[in-house]
Amino acid sequence: MVNADHLYAADYHWWNFHIANIARDFNGKCWSCEPYTEEGARKTNWVNQDPAAWGVTALKCKIKQKGLSKDPAFVHSGGNSGYQAINLALHLGATRIILLGFDMHCHSGQSHFFGDHPSKFISNNKYERFIADFRTIKPERYGIEVLNCSRETALDAFPRHHLEDVF
Repeated sequence: MVNADHLYAADYHWWNFHIANIARDFNGKCWSCEPYTEEGARKTNWVNQDPAAWGVTALKCKIKQKGLSKDPAFVHSGGNSGYQAINLALHLGATRIILLGFDMHCHSGQSHFFGDHPSKFISNNKYERFIADFRTIKPERYGIEVLNCSRETALDAFPRHHLEDVF
């Protein structure tokens, strides 16, 4: 079991695959997003499933906005859950955000350090685009500090640190 207060994942398929274990093993608050286009049209990824039925709070997500949303009803997409989780942390009052596992590169031909997602998942390893989007987050504009303590990472948008040095 993970000892955390919040869990964020954007994709319905991820939630569908993991919800039984999360419901059994996680006591924190679960979060996701409901994408909206720039024109304000809903672009659901929840495939006729109500996230609230699984105990997941879905924030509205602006797909092509850069930087972080200051409106607590929204997160900006950045194309990935990690970007959105940083935005959620801002809304929850975090002033220091420590990133772990933000690898942003393939591992021995696999899209994640743990391997590839099951085949029904959307392949979401557009790392060059993700890195460019992370660079649009300017922490000083939001009064936050973002430290990248990932062991192996291609993400260069935030200062790198060893985890043991930040506590």
